Amino acid sequence: MYLNLTPKLINQIANNWEDPRKAEETQELIEAIVAELKKDYRAFQRKHSRISDEDVAHWEDLISDVTNPEFWYKFDHLLNFGFEY
Repeated sequence: MYLNLTPKLINQIANNWEDPRKAEETQELIEAIVAELKKDYRAFQRKHSRISDEDVAHWEDLISDVTNPEFWYKFDHLLNFGFEY
């Protein structure tokens, strides 16, 4: 099954992270996201002969962040954030 990271899915992950009834499904989603990010990172490495420390930090931080519930809470908050400009 192919999923896009939509506001609805982000909200679902953020709201279900600590729900014992939905924790297993949420963890499966996180594992799938991590696996896809690692796959994308490997593809990035293959395409670039030289990878900067910043690139490595970006990918490693992103992969680490998605396993942290705070990331999803913040992401969900920002998706529903409005302001005047």
